[in-house]
Amino acid sequence: MITISEIAADKIKEILKVEGVPEHALRVTASGGGCCGPSYEIMIDDKAGDGDTIVEKNGARLFVDEATSQKLDGAELGFISDERGEGFVIGFPNGAPAGGSCGCGGEESKPKSSGGCGSGGCACG
Repeated sequence: MITISEIAADKIKEILKVEGVPEHALRVTASGGGCCGPSYEIMIDDKAGDGDTIVEKNGARLFVDEATSQKLDGAELGFISDERGEGFVIGFPNGAPAGGSCGCGGEESKPKSSGGCGSGGCACG
């Protein structure tokens, strides 16, 4: 199961309060896959869906659908702020799941400018 860091929990509550929806939660969903593994999207949601996992930390809630929950087993939702900006990050403290290696070839195998293939396992150039 995914967990939420202390900093991310505080930021979730802060964002929801600023948005005027403190009773809502964040939702994380996985999409795509390809050679570099799934992409994740984080959004505000007002209710959990059927089969969702609800993760709570210090009053902050995260909704995760069943398929995404399997991909994020052992992950942690964190929050970073540095010279490049700030935002939520999904990390795997115990190492990323197997798969998602990236070989060179078509455009779909090249890392995205927003950080590439996640764990740095790509050799695309």
